[in-house]
Amino acid sequence: MHAFSLVALLATLLVSVAHAQAVEVKDSDLHEMEHFTLLQPYVDEYLMNRYWDFGADTYVNVNQFVRLTANKQSKRGWLWTRMPVVTQKSWVVEFEFKVSGGDRLFGDGFAFWYTTDRRKTGDVFGNQDEFNGLGVFFDTYANGRNRAIFPYINAMIGDGKTKYDQSTDGKSNEIGSCTAYFREKEFLTRAKVVYVEDKLLELYVDVDGLNTWKPCFSVKDVSLPERGYFGFTSHTGDASDNHDIIRVNAYSINNEHTSPPKPVQNYGKSFNTPTRPNNVPTATPVAKSGGSYFWTGIVVIICVFVVAGIAVAAYVAYSKMNSPKAYKRF
Repeated sequence: MHAFSLVALLATLLVSVAHAQAVEVKDSDLHEMEHFTLLQPYVDEYLMNRYWDFGADTYVNVNQFVRLTANKQSKRGWLWTRMPVVTQKSWVVEFEFKVSGGDRLFGDGFAFWYTTDRRKTGDVFGNQDEFNGLGVFFDTYANGRNRAIFPYINAMIGDGKTKYDQSTDGKSNEIGSCTAYFREKEFLTRAKVVYVEDKLLELYVDVDGLNTWKPCFSVKDVSLPERGYFGFTSHTGDASDNHDIIRVNAYSINNEHTSPPKPVQNYGKSFNTPTRPNNVPTATPVAKSGGSYFWTGIVVIICVFVVAGIAVAAYVAYSKMNSPKAYKRF
């Protein structure tokens, strides 16, 4: 019985170690996804883009920007990938943007999306409510009583049923947030969304002109739909701003057992790294294949059998040494 208890204990330890291992994402792990990259001049001779689609009040200024909404009241616009992300389980999306419009009444902001639907306009920064997937909101206007300092960035995972809470600027729905002064900058501002399948969701920003990524939030145990579209939307009401997307680069993370590298430094007290609340809904799951963990399982099983064999052999030898016959001379 002692041998089998030892085997069970060692097997548990081996499985725990296998799950705890994490490798930093290196440049060699990132491979550009051309179908989800947006670069100047944005459109071809037919004023179209092969991989991205735009509409509503969005327009393109060739070699300068894609303007989701101009600095005018009651506008909304969208920019979506034409094809969904299907085979890339873990990914990084980095984008440059600019929000400007003067010191008068301004708003409302824009959003980055990874959702199962696209091109469905609504009241959540120009996109539909009750979405399924991820929304990251770059909010410049406080709609209600909110202790947050604006501009404010927060993220929500939608399950296709839960509404975005307009009265709290999404604070009751958020899984992570930070304050970041990205509006009215003379230099380009950047953001980077990192998703490691079922493990981690992180947002980094570069809004101070130092060309350094700094953390906004980090949330563990996040699961997003395997099939989804990248997109950007914006809307204006009585308050307005120019909301521009300058560049989008998307990468797949080919090492599936990785976690993103730690940032160089913290941004300050305004940046939070909250844990995921229990009452936040998860995106509707999609059936997943288990092939990516096949070899890890094989290695663990082999290790368990080797340890079991050694333990059984040791137990048999110990039993023989302690049997009555082992001490008889005749």
